[in-house]
Amino acid sequence: MPFWVIKVELRESYKIYIEFNDGLSGVIDFQNKLTTDHRGIIKELIDKDKFKAIKIERHTLCWDNGVDFAPEYLHDQIEMEKKVA
Repeated sequence: MPFWVIKVELRESYKIYIEFNDGLSGVIDFQNKLTTDHRGIIKELIDKDKFKAIKIERHTLCWDNGVDFAPEYLHDQIEMEKKVA
């Protein structure tokens, strides 16, 4: 089943609440990803004003600088968090 993002809400700091078309929802903390990824385009999002410019495009999270994450990746991140909790 293909997954797509239907709702996003910015939470504190670098946390984003995400809902998917299959009913899965949860919060992903992007701080570690932003600070450890070696790609400059990802590191740009450490700027909180740039990070806040999140939107849904092409069924996933996107930012004005062109960064996006595959909906499957985001879905897996939330599933892993739920298994740990």
